[in-house]
Amino acid sequence: MFKSIKYVIKENYSNLYRIYSISKYELLADMRDTKLGLFWNFASPAINLLTYWFVFGIVMERKAVDGIPFFNWMLAGMVVWFFVRPCIVDGCNAIFSHAKVISKMKFPVSVLPATVVLKELFNHLCLMIVLFVIFMFQGYTPNIHWLGLIYYCFCAVAFSLSVTMVLSVLNMIARDTKKFVSSMMRLLLYLTPILWPLSRFDSIPLLTTIMKINPIYYIVCGYRDCFFYHQGFLAYQNQAICFWIITIALFAFGSVLMYKFKAKFADLI
Repeated sequence: MFKSIKYVIKENYSNLYRIYSISKYELLADMRDTKLGLFWNFASPAINLLTYWFVFGIVMERKAVDGIPFFNWMLAGMVVWFFVRPCIVDGCNAIFSHAKVISKMKFPVSVLPATVVLKELFNHLCLMIVLFVIFMFQGYTPNIHWLGLIYYCFCAVAFSLSVTMVLSVLNMIARDTKKFVSSMMRLLLYLTPILWPLSRFDSIPLLTTIMKINPIYYIVCGYRDCFFYHQGFLAYQNQAICFWIITIALFAFGSVLMYKFKAKFADLI
């Protein structure tokens, strides 16, 4: 296992520029046929946010959560979902989408999940800029607690990369993986307390505990804490322990899969 982890880390580290180049190429490829180009990286998330504002802020008129307007509370969690979901769904195809390259030349396959995550990280940063503007217009001024977003963003990257490594290899073994994951991610959105407060299940402690183990919910809690609650990292220390155990376990499992199948990807294609 440790040999596999060392192999993956070393290969990714020695190909950092390649990861950057592939991510940049795929990002620009999405804009190739558009007139406005980079503008859509800001416009698309803004339109998504306006859609959720209309549905939950006007049509459904959801009540405030802990004194925080529901729309703001929800947005702080949705930005995490807008990053993690495409990382996982697109990450399933990270290796298979480069089948031609892998089959024709020796290529460091383990770097491909990182290219997907890096590309989505850029989109995430664009969305965060839009979110900052929205919050500042509503009176949420930047403060020292917002710096905690750097840590929680790193957590989102680490978790997304670990999951993507596992799923990208499994998708090579069985193509049904991507379809299954796409369906499950729709379900996971509603199972994760993003669109509803966890306090609804205070009367069922066991269910509340299970929900808190969800790694995505830990990141969501972190973002909301940085923006609104300002309780600090220690307020979620138990969730943090569970999060890093799950993330490290997934990364180790993904590394083992990458190392085991590194010479067989061309055959799997």
